[in-house]
Amino acid sequence: MAMGRPKAELVLSEDERSQLMSIARSRSISAALVTRARIVLAAADGEPNSAIAQRLQIRRATVGKWRLRFLEQRINGLYDEVRPGKPR
Repeated sequence: MAMGRPKAELVLSEDERSQLMSIARSRSISAALVTRARIVLAAADGEPNSAIAQRLQIRRATVGKWRLRFLEQRINGLYDEVRPGKPR
């Protein structure tokens, strides 16, 4: 029996799935963005957060964060937000 809150269903359009698969396979995009794309693809395929976290060797909270961000902002939400302050 599954415990915890039920997860909001994550449904991808064909275009979103194609874009995410391209990002997930990329070798020229940041590793963080590649991981985020893999999280969303796995979640859309119905994989539980705990299984995604274990497979990608990240925390469950990280999976939940990016899953929620994707639901709220779609693909644009996976990119890093601009941070205040002087660039390094």
